[in-house]
Amino acid sequence: MSTSARSEMDLPQIVGVSQAIREVLRLVDSAAPSDCCVLIEGESGTGKELMARRLCAKSRRKAEPFIPVNCAGITQSLFESQFFGHVRGAFTGAEQNMLGMLRSADGGTLFLDEVAEIPLNLQPKLLRVIQEQEVMPVGHPIPVKIDTRFIAGTNRNLRDLVNRKEFRQDLYYRLNIVRVVVPPLRERPEDVPALLDHFMAFYAKQYRRGPLAVSSAVRSVLVSYPWPGNVRELAAWVERLYATGLDAEVLVEMLLVEDEPRRDLTPPAQMSLDQVERRAIVQAMDLSDFNQRKAARILKVHRATLARKLKKHNLA
Repeated sequence: MSTSARSEMDLPQIVGVSQAIREVLRLVDSAAPSDCCVLIEGESGTGKELMARRLCAKSRRKAEPFIPVNCAGITQSLFESQFFGHVRGAFTGAEQNMLGMLRSADGGTLFLDEVAEIPLNLQPKLLRVIQEQEVMPVGHPIPVKIDTRFIAGTNRNLRDLVNRKEFRQDLYYRLNIVRVVVPPLRERPEDVPALLDHFMAFYAKQYRRGPLAVSSAVRSVLVSYPWPGNVRELAAWVERLYATGLDAEVLVEMLLVEDEPRRDLTPPAQMSLDQVERRAIVQAMDLSDFNQRKAARILKVHRATLARKLKKHNLA
């Protein structure tokens, strides 16, 4: 196998047939070979890290470290130490030298996920690191040179944050050399069938099960569903299908229930008594995370009664 063919196989798999996702991939692929900063914006669950990994995989740094950092998950008191590193004795508890994330990514790529969460007082230091390619570890007076590419991701609009003085303008311009906006799944419904087939094949292998049937009616509902959690939510729905063994029709009904106000149990007036009963059971099972004992308590019926009703409505 040729090196180019092998590198294509190593690419993170981004599934989609829509014009929108093809345009995003073209932009990502055109920016990948350079070392410029790339800002990836998109709602949670759209696949920003996959895009960042693709940028790395198609760059000259593909054999070097790719370090993803969740900026929202680092407390402000530890931010400087974890980012820039420290030397032994720099502060109480610093019992040994620590490289920090910036130096750990030396030669490779650092993905700053949720970059908007970096404290304002530390943003000038990050800007200097990006511009000068050198790090000043805590407790170390001499800067250390690095060779790192920076990719930033955010589910917020950085331009709006800059206008509200909640993000530094100079850092925004430094990160925003190439801006990639990953569209939400509701804006590219034609990608849902391809993603559905992809995740079904993946989880069939993961759970060592044969392919499961999803009817055209269910597929139609999934395509029209708004997917507030985007691709991540669709993947979770497919995994639930394989993990629970419930029919796709049942799970799609639960999905629609989740999209309604979770505690609104008032049925539409045109529903039959059987439909009202089935809907109430589906909602109770969803609220109880499939625990029949809890669901029975929500419905205020005996567990044996619920078990009988589950069979009656083909929910068990």
